[in-house]
Parts: sequence; C-alpha cells; structure tokens
Amino acid sequence: MDTAKISNNELVANRWAKSLFELSQDEGLNREDVLQNLTDVVDTVNSSSDLKALFANPVVTVEEKQDIIEKVFGQSLPPTVKNFLMVLALRKRLVLLEDILEEYKKELNKCENIVRMKVTSAVEIDDAKRQDLKNRIIEKLSKNADIKWNVDNSIIGGLIFDIDGTIVDDSIRTKLNNLCKRITTR
Repeated sequence: MDTAKISNNELVANRWAKSLFELSQDEGLNREDVLQNLTDVVDTVNSSSDLKALFANPVVTVEEKQDIIEKVFGQSLPPTVKNFLMVLALRKRLVLLEDILEEYKKELNKCENIVRMKVTSAVEIDDAKRQDLKNRIIEKLSKNADIKWNVDNSIIGGLIFDIDGTIVDDSIRTKLNNLCKRITTR
C-alpha cells in the first residue's frame, strides 16, 4: 500500500511540476530562478514546523492557507510562482511541495540534458582525476554531469555512483562482501 501511495504522490507531483515548468516557459521566466523560488519555499516550510503542520492540516481552510501564502511569500516570489502556490492550496496539494520540487528538478535536468550524481570514493580525489572521471561520465552518458564528490573511507577503495537514486557500487567493500557471500553459500 505504501509503495502505491508513494508512486501516486510522485505521479501527481510530476504533473504539477510539469505544469509549473511549462507555465514558466510560456511566461518567459528563467527556469533556474523558478527552481530557486520553489527551493526557498520548501526550505521555509521545512524550517517551520507550524507552517508545515498548517499546510498539511485539512481543517485549515483554503482561504486561510492562501492568506498565509500571501503573508509569508507574497513579496518575495514572482506572481507566477505565488499563484502556483495558491492553486496548490486550492487543490489541497500543498503537502506535495517537496515532491513537486524534486520532480521540477528532474524536468529541468532532462530539459538541460544534465545528470546529477554523487560519487563516493575511499580517499580524496585530486582535481585532475575528478575532471578525467567527469569527462568519461559525460562521454558514456552523453549528458552533462553535475557531480557532488564525497569521501567514505569505509568503502576501502573503488567508487560508488548514485545517479538519480540508481546506485552503481564498484567499491572494494562491496566486492569483498559479495565474495564472502559466495564462499559461505557453497
């Protein structure tokens, strides 16, 4: 049941994100600016447990939620983004704000042919090797790569790639764990 609910939320959030994406294009808005506006809204909501609870509370009327949106975000957001929030309130979808933000990011990445990933290594990788690895990733995926680099010495060696939630684990730790499993099952 939870998996179906998550999938349904993702589907609904994707539709809303695509709508905002298309609306921002139609109105000639910078999509990166819209992403930043949406990120700021989500950060503000997440930083206030009261605001988050208010948006999620079905007892609070649509009008009250829209008044709060106006008071909190009215002056800081472009009209398109503010109106988008107002419609979300009207349709009782404010609880999907974080999911909509994630789906909007995916739409932007797809449009700009960008893959965002995390690369984890056992040791710090110097800039020349990072650039070489980035170039090979760009060549393999035929996409621009936005990479966040992490160090985790527990992986012993090798690399772990997290590409939009898909994990490619080429670490020595994982190879040793797999070897142990094969040996113990014989």
